[in-house]
Amino acid sequence: MHPAMGSTFVSVGDRGFWLRDSLLELWLRFASLHIEDPREPGGEAATIRDQWLLASRGCFNGCVPIAIGDDIATPEGRRLVHDAIISLQHSLKLGPPMISADALNLLGLQGTFEDDVETGRLIEVGQAFLDLVDGKITTTAGDNAQMPGYRCVPASVPHISWQNVATARAVGSIHPPQPG
Repeated sequence: MHPAMGSTFVSVGDRGFWLRDSLLELWLRFASLHIEDPREPGGEAATIRDQWLLASRGCFNGCVPIAIGDDIATPEGRRLVHDAIISLQHSLKLGPPMISADALNLLGLQGTFEDDVETGRLIEVGQAFLDLVDGKITTTAGDNAQMPGYRCVPASVPHISWQNVATARAVGSIHPPQPG
């Protein structure tokens, strides 16, 4: 079984996990805001944060450009990524159980959230990223493993309406614009 369209394999080397693009992009947007402030333009913190902000934009279908292996290739990069994930996890755990669509629509992502998102889903994705950075993920692109962010909410799938069919994706399914 292959993952559904609109999914990206997040990996370090050949080990990683599949994740729906919209949930990956949302998590990356939040995580990018937890990377420590860059000390210099073009430094490692600025580079990682800029790459994650671009990757979280919402315009990549099935190939969100996240190169976590490159981001953690140096001790400083590994520390920056690990610390950002830990910081985000802490904030999410202290946050509300649901993040409203209205609040999510303030993040500058392409498209519009129509449904609230359960915070637990983002926490689960964050744990998968921590496990990946720590070398605990053993699955490859060919494995049929459950995607992070979908264990805790089997029936609830928020969807996002997008401005064109090419990028019409939602967490869990595709919802192209309906004729009006």
